[in-house]
Amino acid sequence: MKAGALVAALVVATGASWLARPHAATAPAAPLADSAGVPSVAAPPQAARDAQAAGAGWFGEVPRATPVPAADSMADARWHGDARTPPLAPSTAAGTGPSAAQLADPRAYQAYEAGQDARVLAAFANAAQLEVPRLQADVERARAAGIPAAQIARVEEKIRRLEQLRHAIVNPAQLPRN
Repeated sequence: MKAGALVAALVVATGASWLARPHAATAPAAPLADSAGVPSVAAPPQAARDAQAAGAGWFGEVPRATPVPAADSMADARWHGDARTPPLAPSTAAGTGPSAAQLADPRAYQAYEAGQDARVLAAFANAAQLEVPRLQADVERARAAGIPAAQIARVEEKIRRLEQLRHAIVNPAQLPRN
């Protein structure tokens, strides 16, 4: 008995919500396609434009934009991408890859790889040089804040290892080999 009343109340609430929602006088036009075959969104019906201009939402208090059908949104994203997505990989400048001659000659390609490795190591050395002063400032703040000596010792060890590795990169004869 109570379940039937609950279902009836739900149906009445859904119907009232549906009736309160502004409806377009005509059915929306089918999506158009440009000369390249790319779908474009048709202009909304006049009734929907009037409701939007008047600020009418479902219950009139919140203005809402005319909804774009999900299929149109997905088609647009498929053709043009989604501006909200981050790039998959950092963009590289043209010509940063190996040349055709380097790809053809194994020794030239090894030299190219060695150059790439040197660039990575130089970038690490530069980053370590910037990070060490920040870590040392963190150690000083930790001592002032009364952080346990064991935690401070871990950061000091990290600083020591970073400086040691940076020094080994700057002086390649001391670089450890795996």
